[in-house]
Amino acid sequence: MNDQKIAFIYCYNDELLLNESFRYIQSLNIPVGFEIEIIPVENASSMAAGYNFAMEQTDAKYKVYLHQDVFIINRNFISDVLDVFQQDKKIGLLGMVGAKVLPTNGIWWEAHEKFGKVYDSHTGSMELLSFNYPTDDIEYVQAIDGLMMVTQYDIPWREEIFDGWHFYDISQSVEFLKNGYKVAISQQEEPWCIHDCGIVNVKNGFEEYRNLFLDEYSKFLFPLVSVLIPTYNRPEYLKEALESVLQQTYRNIEIIICDDSTNDKTEIMIQSFLENNQTIRYFKNSERLGQGNGLANAHKCLNLSTGEFVNFLMDDDRFSHEKISKMVNYFIQIKNITLVTSYRQVINENGDFLNPIEATKKLFNEDTLVDSKELGNYILCNMLNVIGEPTTVLFKKNDLEQTFGKYLGRQYSPLSDVSTWLHLLLRGSAVYIAEPLSYFRLHGDQNAYNIVNIITGSIEWYHLIKISHHSSYFVDNLYDTLNVWLANNIHIIKKVKQLSCTSSFVEENKNLVNEFNRCYKDCLKTLLEDSTSKIEYPLY
Repeated sequence: MNDQKIAFIYCYNDELLLNESFRYIQSLNIPVGFEIEIIPVENASSMAAGYNFAMEQTDAKYKVYLHQDVFIINRNFISDVLDVFQQDKKIGLLGMVGAKVLPTNGIWWEAHEKFGKVYDSHTGSMELLSFNYPTDDIEYVQAIDGLMMVTQYDIPWREEIFDGWHFYDISQSVEFLKNGYKVAISQQEEPWCIHDCGIVNVKNGFEEYRNLFLDEYSKFLFPLVSVLIPTYNRPEYLKEALESVLQQTYRNIEIIICDDSTNDKTEIMIQSFLENNQTIRYFKNSERLGQGNGLANAHKCLNLSTGEFVNFLMDDDRFSHEKISKMVNYFIQIKNITLVTSYRQVINENGDFLNPIEATKKLFNEDTLVDSKELGNYILCNMLNVIGEPTTVLFKKNDLEQTFGKYLGRQYSPLSDVSTWLHLLLRGSAVYIAEPLSYFRLHGDQNAYNIVNIITGSIEWYHLIKISHHSSYFVDNLYDTLNVWLANNIHIIKKVKQLSCTSSFVEENKNLVNEFNRCYKDCLKTLLEDSTSKIEYPLY
């Protein structure tokens, strides 16, 4: 390998453009002791195939792979490139523009953070394309654009997969990362080159190669997501839920199903899925983990998960096919967020769309980064789970720190989701996605309609409000919030009074009724201590 030699490599089909690009190379300042060579490959079957062919024809250590319509205007280009490579021997690949972190859809220019600059005509007119400016001499990135790619080490191009004209560059960026090298963009006071590409054609196989890229590299680039499905006697709904996960555009998913059913209908239904999908892990509980809200079964799912990220899927709900991809994308692009949620579409037992209920009304009309304290206050002061049911939210497993449903040392059951979201909001902000990424099913066979769960939920709202205020995390105005609790629970107060006249209910739920009464009396006592509070609801 000749470390005093630089090869400029082209795949071309337009000799006029090629010769124009040559003239710019011939005007470059060549460092003393170095030599250059130009290797044009005419009518290659693909960019990757042409570049592999040229790579094998030269002994040059340094290689510049560039399009025929790229014109290098930085006359000190060679010495500037050598300075970058000498500054960090682990840099294997250098580009002009690229993405700090590649989005989950694989399209580098849709990244949250992009770096570099180039004069470019992809819009139809020549203009400066300028992204973020590196704060240091070098910015390390995940992917660079293929207009010009400079190497100091040889890694074969994946021509067996990328046998066309798209994603060969992003593939090569990842190949260098996989081989332990760094990919970089240098500071450019002025752009080093012009890319006179004209309007780019993304119809000649772009989507095909994008999907091939994601198939090949998703597990290397993107974190594993555990989709957790606790199920109980709902094989028909579960089948829909499971299919919605298997249709996700995100490739790096494990599916964990814990079956607490009282019969074998779910186990029979799931067999065909298990035979064809290695991502599914199915567990039939040998002994039932309990009725109620199925929290113990949900905990089992969580304990069995191995993903960095977790998203529950209730067995009667569904995902939109881009849910996981869009939510993970916010996590990898934005720092200091601990949950991503979205608008959720309410559906009925048949899957028909319903109008939103109060808690599911759209919070924002566009994707929004939400302050944690503001969101936590809104939830508690209005007693509305606007973040969503477990199906709605993606979060990092490590951010949970403790089991699902635990908040400030207390375990919650009907409000296990709300308490978990509040716990996560103590650690960071939230992202709200405005489009519906999950489907929340309302039907008669739900625990939410059980009177015991309704009363328990009311008690849990009370404890969430009180403990959040006393811990100085959320609920700045306790009295206004307790008035909301009181107003929201008048019908429950009356129901408890009515049920208390039924000896069988009191006998079976004595502790629950006593706890509700304690909350009610404590609420009134707290409000009476505040001279400004107006209590408008009768004692019983």
